Order: sequence, then C-alpha cells, then structure tokens
Amino acid sequence: MENNSNPGNQSRFLIAAVLSMVILFGWSYFFAPKTPPANSNSNTTANNAANSNSAPAPAAQPTTAPQPESAGVTPDTIPNRTITIKSPLYEVTLDSKGAVATSWIILKNKSSKGEYPVYADGSNSTNKKPLQLISQKALEQSPREVPFRLVTTDTNLTASANERNYQISVAEPVVTLSSGEERTVEFSLVGDNGIEIKKSFVFRADSYVADLAITAKQNGQPIPETKLAIGASIGDHAINYHTFYHTESEAVAAVNGDISRHWGNYSFTYDATGKASLSDKGPVDWVGMGDAYFAMAAVPATPVQGADYRASKYDVNIEPVYHSIFSWITRSPTTTETRHLVTAFMPIAGDGSVTKVFTGPKDYFLLSELGDTIKPADGRTVSVVNLINFSNYWWLRWLTKPLSIPILYALHYFNVVTHSYGLAIIVFTFFFYMLLFPLRWKQSKSFKKASSNAPKMKEIQDKIKDLQKKGVPNDDARMRALQMEQLKMTKDALPIGGCLPMLLQFPLLIAFYTAITIALDARQATFLWLPDLSAADPWHILEFGFAISMILAMKFTPTAAAVTPEQQMQQKMMTWLMPAMMLWVMWTAPSGLLLYWFFGNIVSFGQQMVINRLNKPATAPGTEIVDSVPANAKRIKAKKK
Repeated sequence: MENNSNPGNQSRFLIAAVLSMVILFGWSYFFAPKTPPANSNSNTTANNAANSNSAPAPAAQPTTAPQPESAGVTPDTIPNRTITIKSPLYEVTLDSKGAVATSWIILKNKSSKGEYPVYADGSNSTNKKPLQLISQKALEQSPREVPFRLVTTDTNLTASANERNYQISVAEPVVTLSSGEERTVEFSLVGDNGIEIKKSFVFRADSYVADLAITAKQNGQPIPETKLAIGASIGDHAINYHTFYHTESEAVAAVNGDISRHWGNYSFTYDATGKASLSDKGPVDWVGMGDAYFAMAAVPATPVQGADYRASKYDVNIEPVYHSIFSWITRSPTTTETRHLVTAFMPIAGDGSVTKVFTGPKDYFLLSELGDTIKPADGRTVSVVNLINFSNYWWLRWLTKPLSIPILYALHYFNVVTHSYGLAIIVFTFFFYMLLFPLRWKQSKSFKKASSNAPKMKEIQDKIKDLQKKGVPNDDARMRALQMEQLKMTKDALPIGGCLPMLLQFPLLIAFYTAITIALDARQATFLWLPDLSAADPWHILEFGFAISMILAMKFTPTAAAVTPEQQMQQKMMTWLMPAMMLWVMWTAPSGLLLYWFFGNIVSFGQQMVINRLNKPATAPGTEIVDSVPANAKRIKAKKK
C-alpha cells in the first residue's frame, strides 16, 4: 500500500491547523453578540486571502522513459576491488566497478554548535546501528542505482562506464584520515571502444565536502551529454515506516534561482512497470538527494543546464505499525509499504572540472557554515541550506523559513543550558506563552464583557423585533436609538480582538512544526518515556494527554455567552469534538510538537486561572454570599411583561 509520506502528513497538519482556525473564527462568529441591524447594511469587507506575489517553483516536465543500460560484451580483465575511506565524520566505500560509492556511513554531526554521534533510526543505547545512506534496494538493482554513475546517450558507453572495473591509484584497501588530513583517490578506465574516464576524489577528514573531478572522453573527444547520478534515495534506510519525521528521500535542485523538489510518491507518474521520470529546465546551481536529516548534493564548477530525475517504486514488508487512532483501536496494523528509488542526474562537462559533493547531516547550523568550503570553481556563492525542507509548499516557505530559524537557535540555546531537548521545548513554550499573557488578558476581558452584555443585547434585539413587527421603519428615531445602544455595547467586546493570541500562535505553530521536523538536535533526543522527540510517542500517552489538556483549556477559557439552547449545545460539542478531531490529526505527529502543545495548554490553563481570579467581580460592602436562600428572606415578585 502507499505510504503516508511527508507531503501527505504536512497536508494533514495544515488541514488541522486551518480547521482549528476555522473553528475558532466560527466560534467567535456564532457566539458573538449580534450586531445592530443598521450594521448589516454597512460594508462587510471580506479579507480575501492575498495571493502570493512570488513565482511558483519551476514545474518539472515529464520526460520519455530512459533506455536501459546494457552490459558490456568485452571481458573485463581488471580485478574488482573496493577501497574504504575512514574519517572522524564518515566512512565511505568505493567500488572499482563503475568507480561508484556502495556504502556511505555518517558517524557524527559536527558544526560550530557542537558535535555528537548519529545512528540509524531505531537505535538505542544498547543497539547503535550504523547510519547507512545508500539503499540496499538500490544496490540490488541491475544496473546498480548508486551515486557517481555516469549516464550518456549511448547505452554501450553508459554500460562501459558503470559496469567495468577501474584502476585505483591507492593500493591499500582502507585509508584512514586523521584530523587535518586529506587524500586523493583516482579511478581510471581505458576501454577498447576508445573511452577514457577518470574520476578523481578528494576526501577531507574534517569536512563533509569532497571534490570529484571527472574526465570522460572517447577517441580523445569529450563524451557529449554526460550526466552524473546522485542517488538513488540517499537517506536513513533503517526507517520502518515513513511519516512526519520519517520521510522518504526527495530530489532537490536549485533551478532558475528557485528550489525544485520531487518526491517519489508525490511528484512522479508511474507507468505500468512502476517507473517514471521528470526533468527540470533552466540553469542549475546544484542538485541533491536526501530525506529529512541527511543528504548528498553535487555543486558543479559552473551552472549547468537542466537536471533529470528517474524513479521506481516497490513494495516491502514492514514491522506492524498503527498509523492512525482508528487502526490502533481496531488493532489493524499496517504491514506493507510502497517505497521509491529516486535518482537525480546532473550534466557534467567531463573536462576534469571539480564538482563539490556534500554528503552529511542536514543540520541547519552545519549547512549555513559551508559557504567557503563548498565554493565552486567559478567563485559564485552557493548555499545548500535549502536542502532543508522548510515547507512542501513554496507559497508557505517565505513564512516558515524565517520563523523556524530563530526557533532552532532558541531551542538549541535552551538545550545547551538544560542538557535536555524536552526541557528546552518546555522552557521555550513557557516564555512564549508568557509573552502572550497580556493578549490573553485582553481576550478574557473582551469575552467577559460580551458575556455580561448578552442579556441586555437580547433585550434590545427583542425590542427591535417588536418594532419591526409593528412596521416601524429602520430610520425611525426609536429604532435608531436601539441600534446605537446595541452598537455601543458591542464596541468594546469584539471577539475578533479576543482571537488575537490564537492568530499569533497560528504561524508560530507551523514554524515550530517545521523546526521540530528539521532540527537534528531533536532527532533521537529522549525525554522521560519518549525515545525520540522527532517521532510519534510509541505509547500514545502524549496524544491523549494533549487532547485532555485541550478540553480543560477550552472549558476554562471564557467565551461569549450562549443565549439560546442551540448555542449552548454548540459550545458543548465544540469542547469535546475539537480535541477528538485533533487527537486523530496529531496521532503520528512528532512528540516534540505535541510536548509544546501539551505544555502550552497547561500554561494557558494556569494563566486563565490567574486571570479569572484577578477579574473576579468585586463584592459590594456589606454583601454576604450564602449557599442557600435564608428562610426569612423577602420574596420579590417578578415583573409582568
């Protein structure tokens, strides 16, 4: 079955956020004091959503299916060998057959903000699995879909370039680089069909950036339209089921000054054989491939024209997983998943010019520091920060990127101080909600005033209706007086003003979701019973705690008075249905995001208790509050209507 991958989950999260706002505004609208009839003639200018002026990302064009590579027919006389380069940051294995990478293990994330080891998904303190970026499924393909293959328009040349064994310049099978060292490894191929290919790698012990210079000639002439393969599907392949944090690899390219993204399950249209292809047109600054936290990107010496992408899909059996609350209740686990192999192909000159290859963590702090290290030969400025997916939607990135970056810095700072990413989220949430306290106070006062005005408003509305039944026109002095009185009462109790705290939280919530899903510090960060703050709570305690805290926060948050039985019923339904809906939506959300929301509800509840106490109406001097009516109390007859 199709997996629930990143685009779908982000859509579900956005739908949840939008539904929340719709409900909040609907609440304010339906439970607000009715405006005077006179106002109904006034201009109710609708605030239509402004269309973004930014241009959409360049659309990828489907291409014809690539021709399969055919194996060479001349016997290969060069023995097959492998060479492994070990550094403090990574371990890379290159195969002489095709001079390609068959293993790329990331050992550590290192930036100016610190360094720590990284492991594959599912690792724990007793079982630390190596973080392998190259897919076993890609290795099993024929031909192998691994990085640094060369593709030409001639299938025989392509087969020779990828299926023949190259001579390796280094004799030893393992090269160990100590800090400060670098090493050049050359692969050379001279074929009887006149081809001469040389791939020269330069690895550095302290950098995730390697140099790759490729010379590709036939009969002394450059081989035209040669392309370098990036992929397939670089990322953490120990992931069992792909969700918010556990995203599949995507192809990313800087094209025409914008970012183009292609997901295996979202962007491609597969044929009957399960294969598909796309292409981007225009000048390309770099091409990459990666999942949520790890990537490989190739930066050519000079911008190239266009990039191609190929994808295939396959089904695998997975460990049983309950992907929704309904499957959890009915005990119907998902046991299969459709996955995808996606490869990007970047044109190269084949003249020995150096292509910079970044392979490592998609840590924002690391990527933002690579400016000088990854500088290409033409001296242009290249930033690979946009390997990070700040949003699947180009029209939302302008908001989520600038908001999520300060959140990343703040969370990192609190993490350094508290030595716990869970505590960092709690501290951040507390300070943020304290900033919103004045607005919450104003919100409470607005709703309280609207609530206290409700009986008087209903009385005025009844009088207006009586006058209308008697045929009194709207411009009558009595009608205008009632309308003015109603307008005056609603002036200081506009519910839209009371919704301002929620309006301010809405973009921050999306930005916080983005920050949690891209923060490498949150990956595999443990907190209390939670094994990974960037993944869902395996026990679902936090999901239920979040829903219960939401009910409490809603029950104790003042709203406009419900005058009619229908409004009272609507309020009760909202109190219970909205948390239930959010429980469904947030079932697989990262526990770090739910921790933020859960603790935010607790802080909101506490703030509301303080506000309710401070806003408690003053009791007149000499007034005594009793629990029951005294026996000697004087009864007052109700006025006849």
